[in-house]
Amino acid sequence: MPRKEPRRAKRSGSVPVTESPVFGSENYKLMAAAAGLIFAGFAIMALENEISGFFSLYISPVLVVAGFIVFGWGIIRKPAEQQAPN
Repeated sequence: MPRKEPRRAKRSGSVPVTESPVFGSENYKLMAAAAGLIFAGFAIMALENEISGFFSLYISPVLVVAGFIVFGWGIIRKPAEQQAPN
């Protein structure tokens, strides 16, 4: 039985396709800062190495949660090139 060739979509050459990147440089900076906050939170928690220590109970969780919030904001925020002017 002969193999069938897959169908190929026909393109019209008159419409240029210009795609902008998903994330801009601000997004990557926010995500890097968020990764730094998360890393710092876990590092402080590991360095203190106490269950009932002040940094392990109060400072580290705040840093980790703030890091996840900033990371989410970095993903959701539109790059400056894509934002509509007011």
